[in-house]
Amino acid sequence: MLKIGTTLTLEPIQTEKSEKFRCKAVEFKDSKLYIDYPVHTETERTVFLIDGTQLKVSFVYNETTVFSFETEVTGRKKSNIPMICLHYPGDDELVKVQRRQFVRVETSVDAAVITPTASYTTITTDLSAGGCAVKVHKDHNYEAGMEVEIILVLHMQTGEYHYFNVPGKVVRVWDKGSGRIASLEFNELKDNQQQNILRFCFERQLTLRNKGLVEY
Repeated sequence: MLKIGTTLTLEPIQTEKSEKFRCKAVEFKDSKLYIDYPVHTETERTVFLIDGTQLKVSFVYNETTVFSFETEVTGRKKSNIPMICLHYPGDDELVKVQRRQFVRVETSVDAAVITPTASYTTITTDLSAGGCAVKVHKDHNYEAGMEVEIILVLHMQTGEYHYFNVPGKVVRVWDKGSGRIASLEFNELKDNQQQNILRFCFERQLTLRNKGLVEY
């Protein structure tokens, strides 16, 4: 089921920070899965994983279904490219993931964030039905755990606009290049709001895939 060349998303298990890495399946041998060195999805920097690192791995099968499995780093291999070895539990141990929990797309959407002390207009850098990341100025006061109000304007392919006013919280803030990014989590998202965001994300994902900018 898992094929060579498939893009994988790695998430460290039992760590305080929520991080995701991207890599490709390069080689199989028995229960060993070899991957290229992963790249951090936010910083785009190469990640070095030590032996014994516990990971959750997810990937898309046939462009429609997401599967995941848990594994750990078991070693390294030098070939044409340096590779990391993971334990592969086999196709029977794969877990099907709900698609709505997975789709996150890079997109610039007009947004506003209202904090307890001020409000700021901005744009997103990515969006999912669970939250978004927005650009923030370095002099703006954002702290992890801060309760905020998030306002989004989504322009659908049909030409219609959807306006969202959603309570949320700041998950974390980090520097990226010369700017700063805040990751925000939606709270109390209504079903119709979630469906419209999912629809927007799928439309955006399809557009990017047709342009050859994403693989799924």
